[in-house]
Amino acid sequence: MRSLVQKFSLILFFFVGAFVHSADYIKPNILHQIVEETFEGQPLIIEAVIMDNVAVRDVLVYYRVKGEDVFKYDSMSLEFNNYQFEIPPEDVTPYGVEYYILATDDANNIASYPDFNPEDNPFEVEYVRFSETAAPDVLLMQPDDGGIYEDGNQMVVISIYDEEDDVDISSISLVIDGEDVTSDASVDQDFISYIPPGSFDFGTHTIQFSISDKLGNTAPTGEWSFSIKKVEVKKTFLSDATIKGSVDYESEYDTFSGKDQPDNRPLDNQKPKIKLSFSKGLLKATLSMSMINHFDPLAREIDSRRQPLNRVNFTIETPYASLKGGDHNPNFSELTLKGARVRGLIADANFRGLKTTVVYGNTKEMLPAYLQNNDEGMPEYVKGTFSQKLMGISSSYSWEGEPNLVIPVPLSFELGMNYLEVEDDTTSLEDELYGSFVNIPTDSTDKTKYIHQNNSVIGMNSSFSLFNNTRFVGYWAASTITEHNFDPAIDDLTLSAKNAYMLEFTTKLALFDIKGAFKNIPRNFSSLGNSSVQTDIQGLKLDGRTKFMENQIMLSVGFENNRNNLDVLDAQTTHSTTYATNANFSFKGYPGLSLGYRLMSRDGEAVISDTSGVQLSDDYTTTFTIGPSYAFAVKDIEFGLSGNIMLMDFNDNANPDGAFKSNSYMLALTQTFPSKLSLNIGLGISQNIPVSETVTTFSLVNTKASYIFADNALKVYAGMGMIQGNKSASPESQCPDVPDISNRKMTFNVGTQYKISQSQMIGFDLGTISVYDFVAYPRADYTEFRAKIKYKYSF
Repeated sequence: MRSLVQKFSLILFFFVGAFVHSADYIKPNILHQIVEETFEGQPLIIEAVIMDNVAVRDVLVYYRVKGEDVFKYDSMSLEFNNYQFEIPPEDVTPYGVEYYILATDDANNIASYPDFNPEDNPFEVEYVRFSETAAPDVLLMQPDDGGIYEDGNQMVVISIYDEEDDVDISSISLVIDGEDVTSDASVDQDFISYIPPGSFDFGTHTIQFSISDKLGNTAPTGEWSFSIKKVEVKKTFLSDATIKGSVDYESEYDTFSGKDQPDNRPLDNQKPKIKLSFSKGLLKATLSMSMINHFDPLAREIDSRRQPLNRVNFTIETPYASLKGGDHNPNFSELTLKGARVRGLIADANFRGLKTTVVYGNTKEMLPAYLQNNDEGMPEYVKGTFSQKLMGISSSYSWEGEPNLVIPVPLSFELGMNYLEVEDDTTSLEDELYGSFVNIPTDSTDKTKYIHQNNSVIGMNSSFSLFNNTRFVGYWAASTITEHNFDPAIDDLTLSAKNAYMLEFTTKLALFDIKGAFKNIPRNFSSLGNSSVQTDIQGLKLDGRTKFMENQIMLSVGFENNRNNLDVLDAQTTHSTTYATNANFSFKGYPGLSLGYRLMSRDGEAVISDTSGVQLSDDYTTTFTIGPSYAFAVKDIEFGLSGNIMLMDFNDNANPDGAFKSNSYMLALTQTFPSKLSLNIGLGISQNIPVSETVTTFSLVNTKASYIFADNALKVYAGMGMIQGNKSASPESQCPDVPDISNRKMTFNVGTQYKISQSQMIGFDLGTISVYDFVAYPRADYTEFRAKIKYKYSF
């Protein structure tokens, strides 16, 4: 009986389920303490507790450097009773980071946090630098400063290098011979190029250039001159070249007491990171390497059977073309290639609005098949992974200008096409038993474990902008995916979709913003270049926002209507309608308040005549959120208070016993003292309260203290946290005195960072994680010990 209770407890523990019924439309509930700031040199870890009535299938965190357009995404890993993910260091920059969380359960119900338009309202993480920031470095690449030329047809090209990649493009000013030509120049993060309407006259000409980064650091104004006359000029090869870079090294140690070392927790991690930049003439090249290696031989063996974690990439750029290699995240459109990591080559060419991009590489690397002993000591065949090759091409034409239609009207448009093909490469697979995949006998059961995929997607995209504040965007795509099964008893499966499309509209005016979207994605549509595309859905979405009193009052409303079963293959079509509204009040000197309300209803429509075995959907969910905040000072001590209350009520008219309430409460307090001491405290509780089951409760506490002294040269910090999970025995439990869930996770860490010089920094971090499961028998408590040292050098 004790064993039965333990198994039942573990099921509840991992899936945090309260009840199950035949038609599940209940979204996961996400408990997350918002990360508001991250310190230079410290890992940025996103954590969340996910509660649902069925198994949670995927938990993804979408993240991007603040100011970028495209989110990257990755899976969060389940660590005891919470999910977590460390955002890669290369994506944690002085810009700051934006992120949101998406959870999907086995019934395809999707929840996001924040709940309302997460892609447009992501959480923002402020980057707090420990060392001083540096202004961008500016280099005149053409013509040479002081250069003398015979030809007056000279292009002006200026290279920008910034270690933090936080150039503020809007701050750029280019003045030639006393005339501001900034608006006529081609501007991006790395190059500013200007082609004069005619040749330069004989004589001396001047160039003045200024730029700042987004942290307010202004580069010294660049002042250069060149002359046009008939004189022979000699220069050395490296006279106009510059090299910049940085070197990081992290060494981590991780060991367990009370349990074996998990496969996903190697004994050590060695993380060297290098970034180099070279500029000469019209050429700019960058190289970045972020590696993860181990001294532990077991960890190296485990890594050899996983997708590689190392990231290596280079970029070679000129004003009109670029070549990228290694690990990148190219973007074609919303329906074809977006956010997926591709290891290979990306070539771009652009001239006068024409742009073509070619991508070739792998989205998965080959992992060899091998033999291992099973629990009975017998050798067992473990299938490998095919490398997955991707080839894509995108071509577009864009134009912008101000045609005089009675009055000058700023207009721009873009029209493009793209094609994507992704295919498993069976020829590359290595096999410990057979030598290679092609050598596996066709009648072997080992071969039937494999499936070969081939995916082709063709797409079109267009956009039209008017008055710099109104934009229309359209995407269309068709796809074919074939799954070839090597079992002769199973036929190949080919799925095709011809009319996947999305239409978007945005307008941003002085008093209000409006955004709308309509999408139609067939069930059979598939793009292995963008796994986040939701299929079998037709939906309309409208959002509006208005601001008053210098943004002190913001009101927003939203409407969304979706339906599935577009191909009428299921017994019912589910229509879901959502109404949402939100109000934010932030008067200077007074507490702020955010209020939100969301109503979602689902109605099932039968598409078959005999509905005796079909339970039609008929449910609704109301969600009310309250977010108070207040920033104030008592003498010289600054305080920040923020909270979030979420009250959700799910009612199912078709199955009243499936009704439940889900509530969460979060509170955060920050204190900053004149002595550069800062304190942070976070509290949270989440409850799942079903009608016919006992209550599941998760509570969390996080605290952190930091102190900076010695003229910002030294910083010390300490933090601790706790997550507690509880659920009383279910009414039908055979052991009513034994709770279904009773566990606790405790964390503690201390660290320090020291600025050795303007270009060098070293840091050290020490921490423990203790896990207690009070239900398990025998007890399976354990403690994890972590240590990390980091060094950074910039030049």
